[in-house]
Amino acid sequence: MNPYLKQYQQTQMNTAPKEQILLMLYDGAVRFLHQAKAGFAEKNIEKIHNNIVRVQKIITEFEASLDMENGGEFAKNLYGLYEFMSGQLTQANIKKKEECLDIVIKHMTELRDTWREAIKNFKAAGNTFEENAIDKYGYSSKNTDDEEETEDEDEEQNDGMGEYL
Repeated sequence: MNPYLKQYQQTQMNTAPKEQILLMLYDGAVRFLHQAKAGFAEKNIEKIHNNIVRVQKIITEFEASLDMENGGEFAKNLYGLYEFMSGQLTQANIKKKEECLDIVIKHMTELRDTWREAIKNFKAAGNTFEENAIDKYGYSSKNTDDEEETEDEDEEQNDGMGEYL
């Protein structure tokens, strides 16, 4: 990958609002799912595998960002859906079951569209994420309670984000 493009993407991820990062990750997941689907049509095992793994990494990031304590039933249900999709991706990858990939494409696209609409409606109502308690539970995989996290660990977390774009 072009090093300037990678640096631009990393800067974009580091400076974007949380809700935009969430949508960027969903967009990336949907794009990678369609690339994996194209891999089935091309009978390109490596393309299928690499794109499925990318989506699995995004799903893992989504799971890690859920606030299970404060998110209640919604967080539990969302976690269950992520687990289901991850299992379907494993089946698509190991057993080369394209129909499993289709299931994940459907759910991931619906989730992305739902989040996009929810964010749009939230902002249209005159709200901002910084002014509301919802931001406290917004998208973030970093554990803010852990004061002892080193800069190296922080860089490792951010480095992985650029590969999703």
